[in-house]
Order: sequence, then structure tokens, then C-alpha cells
Amino acid sequence: MEFKGIEICCPRCHGDLHWQGAYLEQLTCLDCGADYPVICDIPDLRIFPDPYIGFDADRDKGRGLAVEAQSRDLPALIDHYYASTSVVPPQQALQFKRGLLAAGDRASAALAAWEAAENTPPPGRRMLEIGCGTSPLLVAAQQKGYQAAGVDIAFRWLVVGRKRLEAAGLDIPLICACAEALPFPDAGFELVVLDSVIEHVRDQDTVLAQCHRVMVPRASLYLATPNRFSIGPDPHTGYPAGSLYPAALTAALVKHQGGIPPKRQLLSLFSLRRKLTQTGFSDTCVFLPDVPDRQRAHYPRLLQLAVSAYHLLKSLPLSRHLLYLIGPLLYAVSKRNGNR
Repeated sequence: MEFKGIEICCPRCHGDLHWQGAYLEQLTCLDCGADYPVICDIPDLRIFPDPYIGFDADRDKGRGLAVEAQSRDLPALIDHYYASTSVVPPQQALQFKRGLLAAGDRASAALAAWEAAENTPPPGRRMLEIGCGTSPLLVAAQQKGYQAAGVDIAFRWLVVGRKRLEAAGLDIPLICACAEALPFPDAGFELVVLDSVIEHVRDQDTVLAQCHRVMVPRASLYLATPNRFSIGPDPHTGYPAGSLYPAALTAALVKHQGGIPPKRQLLSLFSLRRKLTQTGFSDTCVFLPDVPDRQRAHYPRLLQLAVSAYHLLKSLPLSRHLLYLIGPLLYAVSKRNGNR
């Protein structure tokens, strides 16, 4: 069946879905009989919940955010979200909000960087972003002519993402789903994007296999992920060289601040390349991104100086090679192998 112009199917068996209920508040698979709720006009096609919150609590938060979104702009909605949760300390909430507000500039720059690495990307491609969060990349892609759709395991963040889309005058399909069980038929997309997502999923190999399944032959994969061996600030905790900390130490430090430790598996340059190759991707280009000035303006002064040092090192041949090993982020463009 179609949802806002995009083909969706049962994430369990890939069977056909059918609307149910007087207010079309449920989808039912005609093949396996599985039921999925539709809440706030967002189909919830997950087979397991967000690792940080259960199904019911996530949906309740999303409903509450949908009400608040009627009278708040995006920054105020983000403030409301973090003010209503006790598991994100104020300092960490400020860091996260800063990142969310800078996300539009970062997304536009990331899309341009991936396109440049691909050399001559065809226009108007059908694009799926996995882990779209608050939708900054979807805005950037749609404004450039892509036919975009987004999925995320966090229902509450999709509600915030819809607010960003509304502010941009866009109505892009948003679907709550697990990256390990995408609710789409085979070979439906010419581009799939994983922007700082692969490190958070339960099973990276399964996620990459799902990407491969829903892509047409020779479709492109755009990917960004923090570097396992980065000596820069940890993107999830803010600690210097935090990516190098043992998981137990990271968990203890975050818990001491009153937060929830990140659930993640960070990748290095070598493990990223290996996983892509093993899944059936080829022609992989891994490169180091720039940090755009408009994004950098949201950072505290010390971090702005660190970004300047990063750009300087990136401009020098010898240090640039070193940054592939210890730099903060890795970007990749890869192609789907196969004729089927």
C-alpha cells in the first residue's frame, strides 16, 4: 500500500498492509495478520522499541509533543521535551539542543559533501533516510529535488521532526520503524542515507543488509559515523577523546551526571570498510568532512578552536592521513552491488 506516495509493507513478512478502524488508526498485514497503530498520522511499524524507552511511554511522549507543537516553535518544543524528561541532565540537554539547532546547516553541508564524493549524482532520486530524527536532512534533500522519506525508531523524535518539516513548508512521509526490519518492498530506493545512525543500532550487519535489500542495483549509500578512535570530543557525551573510553567508564561518568549511557558500537575506518564490503557494497569512498561555519557558530569557543585546528590538519597531506585514524567523523559513499 501507499502512504503519502511511498510504498510500505509489513516489516515482518513484507506482506500487504490494509487500513483498519473508523479513523484509520491501525494498519493490518493481510498476510501474517500483524497489527500496527497509526498515531498522530505516523504509522508505527516497529517490531521492537527504542532501546531507551518502551512502546507505550514513547507513544505517550509523542502524543504530548504533538499537542505542544501546536503552540510552540521548534526551539521551544525541544526545550519542552528536555524539561519534561529527568534522564537528560541540564548540561547534556543544552549540548543536545545546540546540536539539534545546528543540524540544518550540518545536514545541508553533509549532503553537498556526499554528492561531491559521488561526483555526478542523478537528480530527483527516491531517497530513504534511516534514523531521520528531527528531519534536518530530509528538509535539505527535499529542497534539492530528492523524493525523500524518513524512518526512525524513536516515535517522539518523529513528532519533533514533523515540526521542522512544517516550518519548512514540507509534508514528507515519516514512519516509525526499526532499521533492522524496514517496512518497504525490495528495490524501492535509489539512495539510502545513514547519518550518525549505524553506531546506535542493535545489529549493524542486519541494518546494512536491509539497506541493500531496499535499494535498486547500483543505488548509492551515504553514511556518516563517529570514528571509534577519535581524540576529539565524544559526540554523545562531550568528553574529550570519549570515544576511546571503555564502555564501563563512559557509563559510569554519564550515570554520575544523572544521564543514560549511550548504547552504541563505534566503527573505525577499517571496520566500516569491512562491513560495507561484506554486505555487498562496492566502490566505497571514505572521506573527512568539513565543519561548516554556520554549524560552528553554535559551538562553545573552545570547540570552535578545536574545529579550526581540525581544518588546519585536514589541509596538510601528512596530518590528513592521520585524521582518518583519529579524526572525529568518517563519511562514506558506497554503491549497491548486484543486478537484482
